This record gives sequence, structure tokens and C-alpha cells, in this order.
Amino acid sequence: MAKTIWICSRKELPRDTEHKMHSVCDKITPDNITPIPHKVVTNTNVAYGITNPQDTLIIKDNSLMLGMLFEEADNWHIPGEKHPDGSYAIIRNNDDFCELVTDAVASRTIWYYKNDDLFVASTSQRAIILFIGGFDFNQRVIPWMLATGCIGPQYSWDKRINMVPPDSAVILNKHDWSIQTKQNPIVFEEVKKDNKFHEEKLKQTMESTFNSIDFNFSDWVLPLSGGYDSRGILCFLKQKGKTDNLKTVTWGLKSSLKQRKNDAYIAKKLADTFNVSHQYFYTNLSDEPTEKILHRFLINGEGRLDNFAAYMDGFYIWKALFESGVKGIIRGDEGFGGKEVSSTLTARLYPGLGLCSDYSNLKEYRKYNIPEQDIPDDLLQRENESLKQWADRLNHEFHQPVSLAALSDLKLSYVEIANPLLSKKILLQARKLPDHLRNNKTLYKKIVKSMSPKVPFATRHAEALLPNSVKQKRIVDLIKKELESDFAKEIFSKEFLNQIIKNLKIADDQKSNEAKPFSIKLLLKQILPVSIKNYLKDRASSKLSIDYNLLGFRTFIVLKMNKLLKEQI
Repeated sequence: MAKTIWICSRKELPRDTEHKMHSVCDKITPDNITPIPHKVVTNTNVAYGITNPQDTLIIKDNSLMLGMLFEEADNWHIPGEKHPDGSYAIIRNNDDFCELVTDAVASRTIWYYKNDDLFVASTSQRAIILFIGGFDFNQRVIPWMLATGCIGPQYSWDKRINMVPPDSAVILNKHDWSIQTKQNPIVFEEVKKDNKFHEEKLKQTMESTFNSIDFNFSDWVLPLSGGYDSRGILCFLKQKGKTDNLKTVTWGLKSSLKQRKNDAYIAKKLADTFNVSHQYFYTNLSDEPTEKILHRFLINGEGRLDNFAAYMDGFYIWKALFESGVKGIIRGDEGFGGKEVSSTLTARLYPGLGLCSDYSNLKEYRKYNIPEQDIPDDLLQRENESLKQWADRLNHEFHQPVSLAALSDLKLSYVEIANPLLSKKILLQARKLPDHLRNNKTLYKKIVKSMSPKVPFATRHAEALLPNSVKQKRIVDLIKKELESDFAKEIFSKEFLNQIIKNLKIADDQKSNEAKPFSIKLLLKQILPVSIKNYLKDRASSKLSIDYNLLGFRTFIVLKMNKLLKEQI
């Protein structure tokens, strides 16, 4: 539940370093809680600051481990030692080296900056910008934010700041002040065995992982949906006899509780069946001033993601969990495979790797002087890699470290996060599966069904649809105001801004507060085979478009983050 900034200097650190670290920690702390006092340590050449530190944090010899390990690892703090299994961000240090280590999919982002005298690592881009001063806007994030709702593959808002890739180490040699990056490649390579073999191996690997994790359920909770991922965690915890005193939570719109096939309804039924406690939180738009809610959303998540729908409550959920003594949550992020894909387009769109050129209302983005958007070479389809393997690799190499890590970032100032299904051992096993066992998570779902009580699976989400969440009048008014500002015209062309403004819509309160209203389109989506849906999507690719309110909100994020980072708020 902490964020950190860690610095190493070739020279003796200035006397005001401790004060400066406290100031940075103050500014990256949420405004709606009274945090645990920051932990700031300064030495001759090394210093670090930690916001809201809890006993989930591990510190040894100026080395830090934020997150959770899934195995015994006595040497986790020594540069050059084996990377432990877990979901974490590790900064490890000795007299010769500093090493930044990410887990198998970089589920917790580490950023870094280096000049001739200073090396700064942090789990917050803003913390680095606040410490080094200035702001050098990275325009490459613009097309990515517009097309995908995130800031792009390993990009930061500031050109000077870099991201540590998944399953990697960035190593600073203190003697010659050089940087080296070592990355374990993400490779999907089928093991030619029958389905039974793969099922046994995957289940054994998952059982081994859950055997090695010991959650203290007096201060950890499991967010529970009506789907497969959190239910899988619940089933494995139950199998290992680890559900005593387990607390579960679900969040969503108030109206979702009445919908029988909704996450909210099913999660409560599932918790009752497992005899574990359950609490439901509403995510309807808060009564706080709208400017304050959006500012908090941008500060807490650093504008890395547009997913505002679950945070319309002004982070009330996370404030309540923190103030009730909850130290961590057990998330169900996973990499067992996703939707069936049938083309380059569907292979990219499933893990969220959209391009402006994919959408009719962004296709001519270059004429608006929006920077070029190119897919990095390492994210292109490899030779002898099937479409499905490529799509699932993009999930591990793009969606997890970029979008889902950003989603975690929104919460990490309040609670710690553990992602047991992202154990490297489990992910390596998933990468060995044949395509048909990863299509729609077929094998994982089979394992979960075999362990689950006869409680149906949800078919509808409890949260508002993202486009609906930004159609509420209070939100639209702020988007429009920002897009009409003089500052907006410094970043975007007037033609582009006007195109968005004239297409903004305001939904009535009922529609804005619906998770997924019933429609014939929704019914067809549920009953049509995936192959037919993909065929229709491919045929209609020229008609794909981004909802204008969502496009407006993404443009709003670009503008507001520029202001926030320039002003170093």
C-alpha cells in the first residue's frame, strides 16, 4: 500500500534531500486519507522515501520490496541474485550496483531516470518529476491515449523517464555509472501433449503457488466478482483450508444488486455459499465537487489510464478499506488466454493494442498534427507465432504491464496488492498450452468449474460502462470547458477539438448509472459463436469508431496531466 522514490548519487547528497523527499511523498499521497507517516531514509549517497508504509513492505540494507513474494527468497535484496516469484517491485542495492527488478509481467511499474550524477527510481512518474524538476512532455503518448486509453508501450508522460519492462532488471554500475538492461523474453511455445497432461500440470502449478502463499485475512480481502478469476482464487484458498476469516468485497452501481446475472448479485451468492463475509460498495458518482473527483483520479493514477467508471465514488471504497485496517487485496489478474482471434485486427484489439488508424473518427489523425503512432518492433507478430500466441503474448507484454499495472496504480496508495495468478510459474505453464486451451481461457475455466459449487457465472458487470460514466452532465461540462480552453489549442488543433465538442452527448441519469442495459445487440453478443463475431468485426473494421465522449475524456486527460506535471502539483 505504498509508493516509493529511491535515489543514488555519484556525489554526496545535498543537505536538503530529506526535506525534499518528504515534500515529494506529501504530493503523491491521496488527499482523502490521513496516511501513516512517510518513511524517509538518507545516507551519504543513497536516500529513499516511502508513502503510507505498512508492515507488508520489506526493507533490508537500503533495498526495498513492495508487493508480495510467492516463495522463500532470502537473497531477494542482493543485486545479481535470482529474481524471486511474486507480484512486486524490487529495488536492490549494494556498494557496487543498484538493480531494479520487475515481476513476470511488471504488474507493479518501476520508472527510472539517470543523468551524469543522479539515478532516480520510483513507482511513481510524478515523484521523479517532482524530485528532478522541470517537465519534458512526451508527445508520443498522445495517439496512444486517444486510441487505447493508456499512455502506450513503456512510455512515460516525460521523455526523460523510462519504464522497466516485464521480467527484467535495470542495473546501474556505480563505478562507471553505466546502465544495463537484462530482460527474459516472453515466449509462447506449445508443448505437444494431450489435454489431460496440460490440465494436470496447470492445476499442480496453481496448487503449488497457493500452498506457498500465506495471507493474513485479518487485514487482507478478496475482491469478488461473478466471473472465473476471483472465483478461481477463492476455490484454491478453500481447497487449501485458507478461507477461515476471509473477507470479500464487491463494488459497482447500486442498481446492479437487483440484476440476477450481474457480478454484484452472483458475488454475494457465491460468498454465502462459501460461508465467507461479503461487503458491497457503490461506485455511483460521488456528491463531492466533480473537479475534485477527477483531480484525485488523475493524481492517484497519474493519468495512465482512462478507466474512470470504477472511481466515480471519489475513491470512497479505497479510503474505507484503508481506514478499516485493510492492508491488501488479492486481485485476480491472470494470463490464461483470452478471446478467440481470427485476424491481425482482432489479435491486437483483444489485448488493447489499438491504433488511431483502426477507427473511422481517428483515421485521419495525422492531419490534426497528432504525432505518429507506431507499434514497437518487439510487439509485432513473430515468425512462426500463431495469431493466438501473438494475441496472448501482447496480453502478457502490453496489456498487463501497461493497462492492468496502471489500474493497480490507482489503488496502491491505499492498499497493497497481490496477484497470485500472475505467478511466473503459472504464466510459464500457460505459455506452453496449445491455442485451443487458451481460447477464452478454456482450460482455466474447466479447472475452476471442477472446483466450484453450483453457483452460476455472471454475464454482466456491476460497474458502469466507461462511455456512460463520462456522459453525465457534470463530467461533460468539465470536458467541454477544458477542450475549449486556450491551453487545449496549444496541444491539439482547433479542428480536432471542435469535432469532439460538437459530438459530445449527455445521457440521462438512468442510462449513466446502468452497467450494461439490455439490448438486442447485447443478446446477440452473448449467443453468437466467437468465430462469427470476429468475422463481423473484421468485415466492419472500416466502421469502428471511438465513442466521442470517451475520446473527449481521453483528450481531457492529456490536457490536465500536462498542466499538473508542468505546474508540479
